[in-house]
Amino acid sequence: MSFTKFEPHDTSGSKEPMISIRKSGSFGLNKACFDEYFEDAESVSLFYDEEENLVGFKPHEEDKEDAYVLTEMESGGSITTYAFMNRYNLSKNITTRYVAQWDDDNELLFIDLDEPAGVYGSPDTEEDDTDEFEEELDGEKVPEQTN
Repeated sequence: MSFTKFEPHDTSGSKEPMISIRKSGSFGLNKACFDEYFEDAESVSLFYDEEENLVGFKPHEEDKEDAYVLTEMESGGSITTYAFMNRYNLSKNITTRYVAQWDDDNELLFIDLDEPAGVYGSPDTEEDDTDEFEEELDGEKVPEQTN
């Protein structure tokens, strides 16, 4: 047998670029994603492909009037996007993470909303039924996390 010790305070996070839709109404970029695609960016234009259910992120090295401000954090980055989330009904009641992929043709990063990589945190309300928060991910049921 070969055991690996779990380190509860490991802050390295995923080495794969990931973007989360937070239940607070913002997009969160993990450190790998921020460092690879947004390190020199000041703002981000957002796109939505309704047919494919994709969200696109185009970084800009300068502030653009029609783009969202990118906030750098120790753990990566954040884009507060209430209007975008509401316009396309993307708000989540539990934070959901997606693998970020680069699209050479459109020169932007995107996430596929039909392929969540995981959920974390707690749902917004405690009145919700546990079954509503089970996600089918890679063939496994991921139960609601409770406090």
